[in-house]
Amino acid sequence: MQAPHPDIQAIVNKAVNRFDCEAPGILAVYLSEVLQWNPTLGLVSRKDPLAVCERLLLESLELARLLNLERARVADIGSGAGFPGLVWALSFPLIDVTMIERREKRALFLERVCRTLPLENATAIAVDARDAARRPDFQGAFDVVATMAVGDPSSMAETVEVMLGSEGRFASTVPGDSSSPASIGSRLRLERRVDGEFGCYVIYHCGV
Repeated sequence: MQAPHPDIQAIVNKAVNRFDCEAPGILAVYLSEVLQWNPTLGLVSRKDPLAVCERLLLESLELARLLNLERARVADIGSGAGFPGLVWALSFPLIDVTMIERREKRALFLERVCRTLPLENATAIAVDARDAARRPDFQGAFDVVATMAVGDPSSMAETVEVMLGSEGRFASTVPGDSSSPASIGSRLRLERRVDGEFGCYVIYHCGV
């Protein structure tokens, strides 16, 4: 695990000043790992990875504040580089995060970070979300299912609602010019849409 990238600390300091982060030092180490492995694994855009890391970090923390994360079992679908799953696990030690990433090399990166930090409240599995939803131990098991930058939330609704508990919530970033249906899937109802300081978000809750 290498020392933090020299420009990462300024990004983390900005996040710490804006949000209540539990582990600013270890966040900087994690983001440096993303930058180190990005040329090989394509974890984030190669055009300006530092700026992308900053945006994704701030979006992750802003979404966590909207959800008022404290004690929860969370599934992060399409974790990629670990946004928001690793950020949340590092910042909120009382939550338990399962990162579901279908691309094996990226899942191995997430596992490596969890092992070397070390991080006891997060795990990563290399599996498609639809296959994960078929696992008996994942059905109705999560308080929050989250996604970032993985497409239209409605396309994932049927998979997500299988994984959520009876009072669970589904949270996602969305483009600012996108629509937000009042309901998706068979039982997910729009709780709120927020045009935040750093991104645009939708939160759905399980309903009847």
